[in-house]
Amino acid sequence: MFSHPIILCILSCVFVQLLAWNRQRLTSNADTVDIAWTLGIILCAVIFLVQVNAPWENIMLVMLFPILWYLRLLFHLVIRYDVRHEDSRYQNLRAHWSEGTQLKFLSFFLFQAVLSVLFSLPAYWVITSAVLTNIQIISAVVWGVLALIGVTISDHQLLQFKRNHDNSQVCDQGLWKYSRHPNYFFEWLHWFVYPILLWDTSYFGWSCLVVGVMLLFLLKLTGIPFSEQQALKKRGQLYQDYMNRTSAFILWRPKND
Repeated sequence: MFSHPIILCILSCVFVQLLAWNRQRLTSNADTVDIAWTLGIILCAVIFLVQVNAPWENIMLVMLFPILWYLRLLFHLVIRYDVRHEDSRYQNLRAHWSEGTQLKFLSFFLFQAVLSVLFSLPAYWVITSAVLTNIQIISAVVWGVLALIGVTISDHQLLQFKRNHDNSQVCDQGLWKYSRHPNYFFEWLHWFVYPILLWDTSYFGWSCLVVGVMLLFLLKLTGIPFSEQQALKKRGQLYQDYMNRTSAFILWRPKND
């Protein structure tokens, strides 16, 4: 029972999030949950590769998506992590949870472990059930690489802006001129790799559902709404003006152009 890849993934993700929660408890910085979430998906993909016999094409694609994809994000999060400065999302949670804070954070971290496993399932479906054609492989790689380039450029542009500008200013340069969240947009686009690879399988509908769930998280739950709420508190009218002229998600021409 405990040797099944999914069970191993659950145990691994829970263990990583427990370590991250304990680090949070010692440092009062919950940014570790994002690092652990990303690492969890990578660990799940590695477990699938080790536990499941699959054609080399499927193996290579899982190494590219999600392992390479989330190694990039993991590196970005580790570089950005500063134990002295907790993300405003978690600062607000800490302030809101005035009682039983650590127990609530523990529940939050464990929920992220569940999400790591859920969002790793498309890779499991690819490696266990997909019989791939050359068209599928080429289409998925081209689509995924373009999304990888887009999200890498977005993150780099924002990081450079933060290094060279005051925290009260709004990044509206490069891709950020055409979307308030180009990094989220390209992150979402990459999930279409899985419907491409699972087109002719019973998991195609499920992979499309994962794309929809990720979009829901980004647009309505943990992504854009909370991020923009904090940006408005920090930057006020300057960010409101940015919101008024710039697309929230999809790259689009600014209204004042």
